[in-house]
Amino acid sequence: MSVAALPDRPLRLLFVTLGHVESDFYGRVGQTLRQAGHDVAHVTYSRHAARRLARKGQTAWCLPDRMLDLGDNVPITREVERISGEYDVPTFRDIYRTDFVCDGRDESWCVERTVRHMLAMEQIFDEWRPDVVLPEVGNETLRIASHLVGVARGVPVLFLFFTIFPHPLRIYVDTMHAPIAGPGTLGPLGAERQAEVEAFIAEFTRRRTPIREPRESRVTLYRLRIFVRHLVVKAIWDHDNEYLSPFRWLAGRVRERFRAVLLRRYYSDALPDRPFVYFPLHVTDDYKIKRVIPHCADQASLVEQVAGALPDGWDVVTKEHPMSIGRTPQSLLKRLTRMRNVRVVPPMYNSHDLIESSRAVVVISSTVGLEALLYDKPVLTLGAPFYSGFGITLDIDSFAEIRTAVPAVLDFKPDHMRILQFLSAAMERCYPGAPVLVDRSDANAAMVAESVARAARSALRKRGRSSAAVLAPRRTDLRATDPR
Repeated sequence: MSVAALPDRPLRLLFVTLGHVESDFYGRVGQTLRQAGHDVAHVTYSRHAARRLARKGQTAWCLPDRMLDLGDNVPITREVERISGEYDVPTFRDIYRTDFVCDGRDESWCVERTVRHMLAMEQIFDEWRPDVVLPEVGNETLRIASHLVGVARGVPVLFLFFTIFPHPLRIYVDTMHAPIAGPGTLGPLGAERQAEVEAFIAEFTRRRTPIREPRESRVTLYRLRIFVRHLVVKAIWDHDNEYLSPFRWLAGRVRERFRAVLLRRYYSDALPDRPFVYFPLHVTDDYKIKRVIPHCADQASLVEQVAGALPDGWDVVTKEHPMSIGRTPQSLLKRLTRMRNVRVVPPMYNSHDLIESSRAVVVISSTVGLEALLYDKPVLTLGAPFYSGFGITLDIDSFAEIRTAVPAVLDFKPDHMRILQFLSAAMERCYPGAPVLVDRSDANAAMVAESVARAARSALRKRGRSSAAVLAPRRTDLRATDPR
């Protein structure tokens, strides 16, 4: 079904991006939607990206320009009080706490910058009056601001995630953290549908390949060209863009390369002779760890607790996320390798091999837990991933439960038919396409455009049935809306 064939009036969409790759990709997504008759606008932190989008005929705002247009007489204290009261935040600091630009900055600077973000975003929503807003997932303040303003005004906020299914695009509404399907959605499968799910499992486990390419830690010619590009854009257009710091970016890439070499001393190429559980690590500065489940940020402590809860004669095998090569702090791996029954294997070690060789898998929120279910492995979840809560994993609500949950998962036998039922329900709720960090191609941009339009239509229909208006007053329910 094409985007143009979708029923009802044209959609009015607002994309929120940092710039460069994001803005270019969602510019192409937006162009496809515009060709189908929808209205599209962009708010980006990059002045250069906003001008490129405008030259292609798209409506685009540079957020720093809108923040400057507010003038010098913004009543910061009064606005902090208003924003804290009107929006669903525990504290005003929560809006900017994960933005690396604010690291080491004076608190007053962070507060004023965040107030200006919120005011400028409110103005853009007032002017554009979007039906749907799409910020990329991340830790930056402009993403948080657009999320808060959208939810408060009853505008569905769509988040795009990547998963393992044949249609790998998972689209959530208003939240980044919730089960993929609602309660009661698992049910008996017909013979044909069961065969489809079994075929997916067989093909996925046959390929035995990671769903994401590992991060490249070398300083390549391509990266040097990106550095030069950043220098030019910074000098000519984006001089006040705090996210664009070419020398910091290059220094980071060089540090990653040296760290990737340095960390090899902590790796063990051989798996233990004893039975083990597999505990995959997250990217340490990932939005999921920093923003969504910050209580899980001390991964070494969690591995330590899991290792301490195992019976005598058992080990934990862990490894870095493939996208974390060169980024993992040395202190983390050093702490892990000091534990008596913990072994760290290289990040390129095939995760499928580790799943098959393990007796159980323990995850914070990793997709590895979902992959383990394809092998009928027992899985313990610590951070409520989207596949938890369906009776196919053991799940804890408090880390105090680790001591008893770890021995329990060693004896847990997930029901294969219930796994199939879950996989069927999850596959039905995913769409064609992939987020920008996975695939930047024109073909993917076209698929994402169609999937976004479908998900937006569905979310608006559900919102209409619940009598919420696009410019409704504050909404505090941040639970996921099933876009189907």
